[in-house]
Amino acid sequence: MSRAMHQRVIAAMGAHSMGMAISVGIQLASLPLFLATWDAAAYGMWLLLSALPAYLAMADVGMVTAAGNRMTMALGAGDTAMASRVFQSAQMFMLFVCAVLAALALPAIWWSPWPANATLDQRMALMALTVSVLIAFAGGLSEQLFKATHRYALGTLLGNFTRLAEWAGWMLGLLLVGTFSAVALTGLAFRAVGTLLTMVVARAGEPGLQWGLRHATAATVRDMVRPAAAFMAFPLANALSFQGVTLLVGVLLGPVAVAVFSTYRTLARTAVQVTAMFSHSLWPEFSRQFGQGSLAELRQLARRSAALSAVQVLLLCAALYAIAPWLLSAWTHGKIAFDPAVVGLLIAYAAASGLSHVPRVLLMSTNQHGTLAVWTMLGGAVCVMLTAWWAPRAGLNGVGLAMLSSELLVVIACVTLALRALGHGGPTRAVMP
Repeated sequence: MSRAMHQRVIAAMGAHSMGMAISVGIQLASLPLFLATWDAAAYGMWLLLSALPAYLAMADVGMVTAAGNRMTMALGAGDTAMASRVFQSAQMFMLFVCAVLAALALPAIWWSPWPANATLDQRMALMALTVSVLIAFAGGLSEQLFKATHRYALGTLLGNFTRLAEWAGWMLGLLLVGTFSAVALTGLAFRAVGTLLTMVVARAGEPGLQWGLRHATAATVRDMVRPAAAFMAFPLANALSFQGVTLLVGVLLGPVAVAVFSTYRTLARTAVQVTAMFSHSLWPEFSRQFGQGSLAELRQLARRSAALSAVQVLLLCAALYAIAPWLLSAWTHGKIAFDPAVVGLLIAYAAASGLSHVPRVLLMSTNQHGTLAVWTMLGGAVCVMLTAWWAPRAGLNGVGLAMLSSELLVVIACVTLALRALGHGGPTRAVMP
């Protein structure tokens, strides 16, 4: 790893760490601030209103990420014209998606009989929150432009600051006016300003990449449909293995078991989050080297990164298991006891997941994740089926074993596919349009 690349990776990890700190800070500060102005019922309604538009965030069907990969690979190959065509084609696609969603969602929110007895204030808030999600798509394209032009850390940082600005807008509207619509509209204004500034800064990094549609083509969009659609498999698989398993535990073992299981899983996945920051910081470097056709350098970077990631996750998991009894006692005020077998299985599951992060990012960053998407969906389905079979027979031990077994299946597939990808002779038509 060159000195410049090392600095970029370290900077990206710092930006991801800042993002995590912002997320934690928002979560900790939101509850007391909202409840200082609203009662629990009003806060609950806000949570419902703000959760509904979040589903629209999946409407890009992975196109933004797929376009970012191709832009980075094209610039790595020195083909600015190709990168410009991909960037503007992605803009064309997202403008179409946003226009369709706005035309369907906004009138539906205004005239729909659901939510029942919704007030004008609530409907205006829901419309503002929906527009905010649509504006965030432009921010996503900006972040991909940063990623493609050696400025991944700056793009990540600006994206996190825009998210923080939106939340600050919510708090300003809450404290000054206190209505649902005031909170949402002020947040929307801050989101719009932050996104616009991010777009301006993003454009300054590469003169050959401009906002606009002059070089957009439908053929380029069609070329990106397959890798873009494959990206959607990962959140769907997560929904199966996270929400699906949680629901099964509740049905089969009861609400107390859900509380214990969720706490154990959250604790175990702490190590995964750290390794994820490292592996995602490597994303643009993998894309760029693949685009350059520097397969020898890519193999070396991937192997060293995978080894370093493995050491990280194994050490973190071992440390977590050692301090888990104390952490659980302090975190839950002694209400959730330490079960060595269940915690051990879930930490082993987290370790397996962490071991696959670097090869997973290698495949995703080079748009070679199609087969992995299938295996990930299969792993999620297997996890649900094994949980349904083992939970009634072995309790939470069975749930932990189901999660570990299904994750190992995905890890084996992921590592095999990554090794196969590293043996390719260079970028192909399936990867580079």
